[in-house]
Amino acid sequence: MGRASNTERLTSSRPIVMPSTITFCKLSIRKLYAKSRRLGIASWNDSLDYADFIHELWEAISKHRELKEEAARTLEILGKGDVIQLLSDTVMEHRVLISQ
Repeated sequence: MGRASNTERLTSSRPIVMPSTITFCKLSIRKLYAKSRRLGIASWNDSLDYADFIHELWEAISKHRELKEEAARTLEILGKGDVIQLLSDTVMEHRVLISQ
């Protein structure tokens, strides 16, 4: 499948996101990632580079019947670019924790 070829384009400026909203979305993404790991969705694929893995993981989360509603809410609040960044941060935090 691969990374999306077209980037997210804004049709108008977004309002400034409140820090509490960002915190809420971070927690939501952490919860989605934890659930995706339990469901076996978040397993590393050696044929993908890291960026492709994150994009594929988000697509899988977004389409999974148990996760897609919360994923859609988070995506609506932040937009895909920010969601991908927060998911990447979450994955890296988890990798650091398990390597210690």
